Formats: sequence, C-alpha cells, structure tokens
Amino acid sequence: MELKRSLVTALLLLASFAAEASCMVLTLQQQGTRLLLQSDADSNKTSPERSAKDISKDFRQIYTALEETQEWDGKFDARLQRLSQELYGPLLPAMRKASCIVFSIEPRFMHFALDLLPIDGSPLFVQKAVAFSLGKPRADTSSLTPKSRGLIVRDLDTDPEDGANEVRKLYPNSILHNAKNVGAKLFVEANYDFLLISAHGFVTPALGSDLADPDDSIRLGKGEINADALAKAKFKLLYLDSCQLGMSKPFIDAASRSGARHYLAPIISNESGHSSTLTIRYFFGDLNKGKTPMEALFHARKRLYQDFQSKASRTDQIFYAYPFRLYIL
Repeated sequence: MELKRSLVTALLLLASFAAEASCMVLTLQQQGTRLLLQSDADSNKTSPERSAKDISKDFRQIYTALEETQEWDGKFDARLQRLSQELYGPLLPAMRKASCIVFSIEPRFMHFALDLLPIDGSPLFVQKAVAFSLGKPRADTSSLTPKSRGLIVRDLDTDPEDGANEVRKLYPNSILHNAKNVGAKLFVEANYDFLLISAHGFVTPALGSDLADPDDSIRLGKGEINADALAKAKFKLLYLDSCQLGMSKPFIDAASRSGARHYLAPIISNESGHSSTLTIRYFFGDLNKGKTPMEALFHARKRLYQDFQSKASRTDQIFYAYPFRLYIL
C-alpha cells in the first residue's frame, strides 16, 4: 500500500512538472520608451505604438478602479479591450492554444492586470491557468500532498468563516494559531511545507516604480511583521490572505529566499470571509487532490466567476473572483 501511495505521489509530481514546464511564457519588458511583449517559444512579439508611460497609466487607472471597487462602465471595458489588442495582437493564436500562461515581468509592471484583459470576450484568468514571475520562471515538481505540514495563522476579523480550520482538516499534520496570540517569533526558523496567513495586510503599491517599500506588513496580535520576519523560515508555498500582499516585492523576495516555489496573495484589498473563504476552500481543496498551484488557482477563480455570474453585479463579480495572483519563484 505504501509503495502504491509513493507511486501515485510521484506521478502527481511528474504531472505538476509537465504542466508548468509546458506553459507559454510571455516576457514583458521596456525597450526605450515602448513596451515589448515576447513569447519564449517563437519569434512572435508585440510592441504597442503607444508609449510605456501611457500604457502604464492605463493600468494604474484599472488598478485604482479595482482597489476602490469603482463601478464598471463602457469606458472601462473599452480600455481593457484596447490594451488587449495592443499587447496581445499577433500572440493571440498561440495564447488560445496554450494550456497555461506565465507572465515574466519587471517589478515596475506588477500593477499590470494582464490576466484581466479580455480574449474573445472573456477575461484571460477564467480561460487559462495564469501565473506571474519576477524574472525567468522556473518549472519545478513541488506540490502538496495530504501528508504535507502547514503553518496556519488565522485572524478572526479576516477569516470569520474559519477557512483556515478547513485547511487544517485537509492537512492534519498542520498547526493552527490564533493571530492575536503570535508575533514574529513564530516564524524564526519555521520549517513547513506551506504557510497560510489570514490577517490584515498593509502595502504601499509601487505602481510603476522598481522601488519597494520595506514597511509592507501583516498585522498579528503581538505586532506587525514585515518581510524580514521570514528571513530564516523555510516553506514550499506561501498563501497570504492579506490585502495587497500580491503587490509586495519584499514579501515575494522573502518567500523566494525561504525556498518557496509558489507565492499567492491578493493584489488589491480583498474581502474578509465570503469570497476569500471560498478561494481558500477551492484552492487548497484542489491541491489536496493533486492539482498544481496554477491549476488550483485557475479552477478557484473560474468557479467564483461562474458562481457570481447571476448573483452579483459585474463589478462585484470581478472583486470576488479576481484578486489573488500566483507568482512562480
């Protein structure tokens, strides 16, 4: 029986490697005053006529609209469609065929909601498994199994429906802490397969700058922690259910130094409970069944998008389904 389980685990890891290794990688960079988006698989590329500055301004306006949950209107849709045509253009045939897509970007482009742009009338994030990378993405075989150990920290304010405990039940070797009882000491030399924190996040998004704010933080009961708190920790995957932590380069860098291959967090201020609880439930539920992080997040966001198709306004539908971003480190 043990041999059979080992074989199944090996096959799941191989599938994970194959899935991520076969993704279409699109590299976004600036050359002079213009942007260049290029596929790693062939010579296809796009270089919009408009300046990088103008396109970045459009994405800042989109980011602000998402962060402030501004009502979507025709002008908002037109801006998304225009950016899709400008950036994707001749890349579209290959993108339609790709099983998954990884955007390799510079930190100054972290506010670019590239997976929100529409293709054939629907946002990219509900059509393809998508991830981001701050540099050349590395395919790997890391994946969670039911035996994986997690360090889980829950703030009752941000996780009122106890999604954290659902994850603990999926991974019974994990340890669950109440956020009000812990501080930075909890992470000193911590060594777990994954870290899940649901707590308030405080980030100053760079929005077009390569400069990162070292004061980005997560609030715990015994004080706020910044990225340095993870300096000596070791994790394979980090899932931070904390506002805007998907825009924090210091925390992403700290995750990479911890040995993690995957980092997930919302790029905007996400909901406490409700959609965030569902995202936790769907994501970790799929991981527990052998899905890769890319597949699990894709299925979670697509399911949320479909769940709220007829139950919420389009503005709320995106607010519920879109916020979380996956970085491959």
